[in-house]
Amino acid sequence: QCSRYNANCEGLDCNRSEGKVFILATVHDTFASPQQRKDYWISFKDMKTAYAFRKQVCLQSAKELPVSLEYLDRDAFDVIDRSGRGQGILIKYLGPLAPSVKSMWNVKLFIESLSFVPYADVICDAFLHFINPLFPPLLPPHIQKCGKAMDHHVSMTIGDYGEGNMEALLGRLEKFQEQYQEKVVVHECTKHSNALTAFRFVAASAFRTYCIGEGLQGVSIDYALPKNYEEMPEFGSPHVKRMRYSHFGCNVVHEDIAFAPEYSADDVEHAKHDFKHYLEKSLAGKLPAEHGHGTEYHAPRATQQRWKRMDPLNVMNPGVGGLSYKYKYQE
Repeated sequence: QCSRYNANCEGLDCNRSEGKVFILATVHDTFASPQQRKDYWISFKDMKTAYAFRKQVCLQSAKELPVSLEYLDRDAFDVIDRSGRGQGILIKYLGPLAPSVKSMWNVKLFIESLSFVPYADVICDAFLHFINPLFPPLLPPHIQKCGKAMDHHVSMTIGDYGEGNMEALLGRLEKFQEQYQEKVVVHECTKHSNALTAFRFVAASAFRTYCIGEGLQGVSIDYALPKNYEEMPEFGSPHVKRMRYSHFGCNVVHEDIAFAPEYSADDVEHAKHDFKHYLEKSLAGKLPAEHGHGTEYHAPRATQQRWKRMDPLNVMNPGVGGLSYKYKYQE
């Protein structure tokens, strides 16, 4: 069973409605802030060890879960380091929600929208890719070294809520290190938590920059794997880079896949849907999991019927999930 995915029909109708309802809400904190936080970068020799860490250290107790647990593979590390330094430095020092960062991003989007200007849609990313080596690495030297030496990494934040939860998790981490020794390297990041946040934050934008800079075709997908599935699903189509980063605790994965330039848009589309079929039929996974069906994927019939009940006139987000674009879902 998957932890969460877009087509799940459980819960209130407003959940996973994909634009079929209009919600007015206020946002409130749902749990207390931790009294103390610690950030870690943990590198693993292989995927098996990384999943053992997830099981033995992070998910042993519902009362002792990490605040966040984000996984990156070697391709993700390499792409972000090669093409995401400039964007990452802004996030590192200004924060992802800073007005100045938003303003610069809006300028980039404006330039890309100038269809009458040759290469306007790619010039910003081509420039960022070109100047990327002029910037220093986002991560401190000891973590940068681990990133190049090992293929699987987790950025973890833990919190102390006054009930001994932090001590218990750290105790399990210590035992795990003793058990796996050279297969795991743990860095506590007392001064570099902003760098870890920035590195993970720019993953998707760095992939676009990388593909444009290297002249590659790219596609992004997100999917949910069953809770206890602990392998990397095969991707049958030939590719240049397969950048995987995930919300490790719930097994929801984002992949950015780069193809050789001779691949057409149709080739990429077929590869994506072939993977979706394999994932769902052979592994009991779900695609999409987080970013919605949009007009790109057909939702299961039960999910479509649920959306129709929410919006019988089809005036909210028509065409989503393979439904009709017409009033009252006319054919």
